[in-house]
Amino acid sequence: NVRLNAQVMGLGPFFKIKLDVTNGGGKPLSDMPICVSYNPEIYRCEKPSWTVPMLLPNVTCTYEVSVKCIHEEGAADAIRVILVNPNSSVPLVSGLVNMPISELLED
Repeated sequence: NVRLNAQVMGLGPFFKIKLDVTNGGGKPLSDMPICVSYNPEIYRCEKPSWTVPMLLPNVTCTYEVSVKCIHEEGAADAIRVILVNPNSSVPLVSGLVNMPISELLED
């Protein structure tokens, strides 16, 4: 039982997505890949995947994902965050983050 909470911070075009991952089970989980899936025509992500070394039971781990809106009109789209089970093709948990419309950078 793994929980994933996401919170978007920023007005754009630079955003941070704060991810809180909690292992609600009784056993530690290790080497859990996290992947961020997004529309590459709208966003760029500094680090779209990484591995969580250890998730201890009932301990919340917090991660931040840097995202930049590259669309010239500041379009918005959803970003999917997936916590992968390394022993299966089925994700442990996934969440859809609805991104806000981005402020535009002035030249």
